[in-house]
Amino acid sequence: MRALLCLVIAAASAALGLALNREQSAKLRRLDALIASLDTLRAEISGRLTPLPDCAEQLAHGGPAEARGFYACLCAALPALGELEFAQIWSACLAELELPSGALGPLEDLGRSLGRFDAAAQCVALERCTASLSGLSRACRAGAAQLARLRLGLALSAGLLLAVTLY
Repeated sequence: MRALLCLVIAAASAALGLALNREQSAKLRRLDALIASLDTLRAEISGRLTPLPDCAEQLAHGGPAEARGFYACLCAALPALGELEFAQIWSACLAELELPSGALGPLEDLGRSLGRFDAAAQCVALERCTASLSGLSRACRAGAAQLARLRLGLALSAGLLLAVTLY
C-alpha cells in the first residue's frame, strides 16, 4: 500500500512538472500570436489607414487564435473610450493575458502610442514593440528545452523526496 502511495505521489509531481511546461509553452504561443497580430495591425494601419477599432474587430475574428481573446476584450472595452484613455483600455486588456515576463513593458508602451499619433509614428511604435517581443520570444525559446527538463526534474525530485519521507 505504501509503495502504491509513493508511486501516486511521484506521478502527481511529474504531472505538475508537465503542467508547468505546458503553461510556459502556451505563454510562448500566445506571445508569438500577439507578435503576428501586431504585424497585421501595422500592415492595416500603414497600408489601408484602417482605424484601430476596425483593426481590433478584424483581429478578434480573423487574427491568430491565441490572440483573438485579447482583441475581443479590446473591442468590448472600446465603447468606454471617451471615459478612459485608449492606453488604459489597452493595459486592462493586456492584464487578461498570461505572457512571459518582460512582454508587458513593450506592449504597454505601444498602447500609449496607438491612436495618439499619425499612422507613420504608430507604425514605428508597432515595429519597435514587435522587435522587442521577437527578441524576447527568441530568448525564451533558446532556454526553453533546458528549463522544461529542469521543471520536470525538480517536480519529480520533490515528489520522490516526499514519497521517500512518507515511506
